[in-house]
Amino acid sequence: MFWNLHVVGFERREGDDTRWRLQRELIRERRPSVLMAAEGWCWDLDDRALFEDAKRSLDMDGALFEAKTGCHQAIFWRRDITALGTERQPPELAQWHGYGSAVLRLPGRAGPIRFTVTHLDPYSPLSRTIESDRLRGFLGADPLTPTVLAMDANTVPPGDPEPDWSAVDPLRFGNHVLPGRTTADRTPLERLLGPEHAPLLIDAAARHGDRRPTFGTPGAPDPARRIDLFLVSPALLPEVAAYRVVTHPALDPPTGPAASDHRPVELDLA
Repeated sequence: MFWNLHVVGFERREGDDTRWRLQRELIRERRPSVLMAAEGWCWDLDDRALFEDAKRSLDMDGALFEAKTGCHQAIFWRRDITALGTERQPPELAQWHGYGSAVLRLPGRAGPIRFTVTHLDPYSPLSRTIESDRLRGFLGADPLTPTVLAMDANTVPPGDPEPDWSAVDPLRFGNHVLPGRTTADRTPLERLLGPEHAPLLIDAAARHGDRRPTFGTPGAPDPARRIDLFLVSPALLPEVAAYRVVTHPALDPPTGPAASDHRPVELDLA
């Protein structure tokens, strides 16, 4: 599972656990073997108190990848999984949030898998391209370990429909498009996917024919679009048994806060 947790860390620091309880129960219900999370705000504070609480309450081990922006990322794994090592981009070398990686050996599998989480720059298409190029070099450094890359890409993949930008403030519109353009810049994901004849990574949702939005609302200032993604090494593609966008009452409550402004996405490996 990959999930952008929104502003929960800030709310918990203020003593409001309402949204965190919704998230916690949804994750417990889904029981992912591996959970990759973005927007772990405040998880570095007080000896990582909120992060350690998340590990305990989810009954998972994990690694926190601190970002210089404070918008941290994490990977959690079930306790029957063996972690062979973790690695993160040094914050001083990160363009924005950076990335983190854990090499995990899952029960019943012959070899390990590298799980990598990233959250591309929300404010600059140029910065996102630089980040994707840094990731290309990192993920290509060990071709013997296949990768599952989970990400909030903050842009839409090649082949997805163009979002309806009509309600977006012109200043914020510049966060999504290159100067002088009127459509979303998809270069960062094109760089990560690589050419069709020799792909670096493969968009699991697109391969399964599921391009449903994971964020935003039609006609709203944040238009509906698919920005929460799983990209997998070609060697793993035959083992991708299913992909889904999670639906749950906590994500569309009739009253009160939604668990997050992003929907979780899940990937099943055979």
